[in-house]
Amino acid sequence: MRSFLAGVSLVLLAAPALAESPPLPPTVLHLSETARQRVVRDRLRVDLRADETAAEPRTVEAAINRLMGQALAKARAVQGVEVETGSYAVYRESPPNRPAAWHGSQELVLTGTDAAALLKLAGELQSAGLVMSNLTYQASPEAVRGAEDDLTVDALSALDRRAAAIARQLHLSVLRYSELRVGNAQSNGPPPPRFAAMAAAPRAVPAPVAAPGETTVSVTITAAVLLGPERK
Repeated sequence: MRSFLAGVSLVLLAAPALAESPPLPPTVLHLSETARQRVVRDRLRVDLRADETAAEPRTVEAAINRLMGQALAKARAVQGVEVETGSYAVYRESPPNRPAAWHGSQELVLTGTDAAALLKLAGELQSAGLVMSNLTYQASPEAVRGAEDDLTVDALSALDRRAAAIARQLHLSVLRYSELRVGNAQSNGPPPPRFAAMAAAPRAVPAPVAAPGETTVSVTITAAVLLGPERK
């Protein structure tokens, strides 16, 4: 009997301990948060064009070249105004019940932060014969970048709060962020309006007026957050 009991005892001692259950993998939570801020549009853009219609293409080209040469000289003399030319096209038109004619146009783009000087210049160029195609305010890159740091902090804080709230609802806790993507500040103002008009004889016109208004600048952050058992 003693020998039997001893054998049983040895067997029990030699039995392997029960294996512990492996830890559960963390829960992955994907989140996205966007912070927004209103910013004054501080940069004015004016699109003008020289329009001409005549029976011969050479006449059209000569008129456009002369008008654009004068306009460029006047615009470049105004300090703080950025000047560039756009597309230049001359083509033949054949409207029904009317004689065929040649039509041409060339764009002139003016931008700057001194709205008063730019609007005055635009009025002078309109009086000289150019036609307004577009006038709109935009947020400058400097204004957009100026809001970027604050928006990044706001979006990160919102992301933290939301991740913690979701973790509590699941009876879990936030372990760490496994992935984080921070976008650049973006201005989502409306696209600039476009206007169509035919050329008119040069005449004195009042300078155009415009109010800058505001645009919304935003920063979006996306993240993958690891959630695990609540910490004791």
